[in-house]
Amino acid sequence: MKKALYFEDISDGDIQCNLCPYQCAISPSKQGQCGVRINKNGELYTRTYGRISAMEMVPIETLPLYHFHPGEKTLLIGTQGCTMRCPFCNAWRYSQAGTRTFNLSPEEIVDAARKKGAGGVAFGVNEAALDLEYIIDSAPLIHEAGMYVIMATNGFMQTAPLFEVLKYTDAVIVGIKGLNDKFHAKVCGGFRSEILNNVISMNIKTYLELSLIIIQGQNDDEKEFEDFLQWMSRLHPKPPPLHLLQYQPAFQYKYPATDPMIMFYLQEKARRILPHVYLSNMTEREANATYCPSCKVPLILREQGSVVMENLNGSTCKKCGNKIPLIL
Repeated sequence: MKKALYFEDISDGDIQCNLCPYQCAISPSKQGQCGVRINKNGELYTRTYGRISAMEMVPIETLPLYHFHPGEKTLLIGTQGCTMRCPFCNAWRYSQAGTRTFNLSPEEIVDAARKKGAGGVAFGVNEAALDLEYIIDSAPLIHEAGMYVIMATNGFMQTAPLFEVLKYTDAVIVGIKGLNDKFHAKVCGGFRSEILNNVISMNIKTYLELSLIIIQGQNDDEKEFEDFLQWMSRLHPKPPPLHLLQYQPAFQYKYPATDPMIMFYLQEKARRILPHVYLSNMTEREANATYCPSCKVPLILREQGSVVMENLNGSTCKKCGNKIPLIL
């Protein structure tokens, strides 16, 4: 175990964790709601530092990130635990169950990524915020090796630790779970308003993309969806790319998969408001292509694991000169 950051004494050995907005009050030998931060003799420790439950090379598009080093491979690393409890989580074995782990030091992360030819390292699978100390120790070594650092998160963090970890990350993908406070509180846990406030900050401080899972009949209210799109359109300095994720039955949710026609309908509606909207876990070519928002020519085609860039001069459309948000 490693001593954790962001906690304070309360009384009689109890401490308060200040990593996420739950701010769990933790008694000696007890753990917070996340399941991985524990009170040991009046101090907060993380039980998952350097304990890896998943490690694999993946296309960066699977995170999903579409405008950050498209076509590259990334070393994806996960541990255990989550600050939320989504009953439809497709990574629940890592985030909520606690799978077998192996040890991997920050130095060994760099060695593994270099040997596998990774362009960077992504901390995710479970909730990356819980790996705060691990990311802070690993990121400088990853950067020294000429690679980038990505964080895949639900965005449910306190401001101070969020701003600290953003100093070490080059890109963030935030998974939004619902379109109203009630769904978040009752189904997933967490406070939606806190997450959206963090998105505003992240969009200014780092490279950002958002994803939103669509669960038919549960979180697909059309008016709330439109309100969310309008909110995104006002983000400064510009709205990030949005990935609409088709829900598939997973963990405790056995509802049928979201109708593909609903997904295409919502994508079309979103594209009228936002410049870049994708259906990134669907295979149809139209769902994943990047078009110039100005002249509509195709710029990046993604299908069957391949990424083809055309009509681009760097991050600028060759046809009309429009610059798109793209980090190569």
